[in-house]
Amino acid sequence: MTRLISLLAVLAVGQSLFAQDEQKGAEKKAAATQPVAKTDDGLHPRVKMETTLGDIILELDAEKAPITVQNFIRYAEDEFYEGTIFHRVIATFMIQGGGFTVEMDQKQEGLHPPIKNEWQNGLKNVRGTIAMARTNQADSATAQFFINVVDNVRLDQPSPRGGNAAYCVFGQVVAGLDVVDTIRDTKLHTHPKYPAGAVTPVEPVVIKSVKLIGKYDRAKGAELTKAWEAELAVAEKAAKAAAEKAQAAQEKELQEFIKTIEQDTGGKVEKTESGLMYIVLKEGNGPSPQPTDTVEVHYTGWLLDGKKFESSLDSGQPITFPLNGVIPGWTEGVAMMKVGGKRKLIIPPELGYRGQRKGKIPPNSYLVFEVELLSIK
Repeated sequence: MTRLISLLAVLAVGQSLFAQDEQKGAEKKAAATQPVAKTDDGLHPRVKMETTLGDIILELDAEKAPITVQNFIRYAEDEFYEGTIFHRVIATFMIQGGGFTVEMDQKQEGLHPPIKNEWQNGLKNVRGTIAMARTNQADSATAQFFINVVDNVRLDQPSPRGGNAAYCVFGQVVAGLDVVDTIRDTKLHTHPKYPAGAVTPVEPVVIKSVKLIGKYDRAKGAELTKAWEAELAVAEKAAKAAAEKAQAAQEKELQEFIKTIEQDTGGKVEKTESGLMYIVLKEGNGPSPQPTDTVEVHYTGWLLDGKKFESSLDSGQPITFPLNGVIPGWTEGVAMMKVGGKRKLIIPPELGYRGQRKGKIPPNSYLVFEVELLSIK
């Protein structure tokens, strides 16, 4: 009996130690996944977002995103967010709110002018961070925000569709990430006033209030905002100068190309109202396609410097495509031709791929195509 009692005591101690080790391990794991709180320097204020599904505590970063934090706190203190909802929820992406009422009407009264996009501040769109929502214009954010529910690396990459800018992170969730996940997992439907698919919560998730609960040094924030705006102005000026220089160099290259092609062909480059340029190499004798027709062509494409980026002649197989399903320069250029004809088209960036990179084609490139219209399907 004594041995049994001793054995049970040892087992109890072992279980206790195991439980303590397990608890310590869980605490260590939890600590490793929690954001590290900043010092109380007045540049990392906390705000409490009270929602119908629970509270979310956010720690903002006015040190790295002073303009955005100042903007967010202003909306909070204006009580702009009260009564707005999380109107767009994508479980594998983010939860977005701060701009629509329960009736799914976009809130306009109380909006301030758009702010500068501080996306180059080093903060990343990882799970639990808050960032500004915007349109495809880089500096278009006003009141709407989103909280990342996964790591969204692509939002840290500049996009031509977004003015070559990414999305500005300005804080992180330090408590209430479980509430964020509850919002993420709520039942969704397609709202008739927001036809963006099944992304709107069936039961509205309402923001009751957003209140500042931590120290915010407005003087420091204003000073950093002023410094950041000055830095942005310098960067914008430099970017504008570089763009103008590149445009001048490209225009010079274009004129030299036109001069060379006219000398080589003995023809003259014509220009349409849209800016499309072309030179007739061979007149066709068949019909011209309509904008909705499908055509068959042989073609070769080059950049202005003579680098070939693609050609149907490499495979010997012509391509067939709907004329209204390609870049505007092709739609207009080929529609002007007759079957049996051949032309060189010089397509400016605005009628091509604009600021997008397309395979071997750099952003904002002039495109040169030699096109032979074989038939209309």
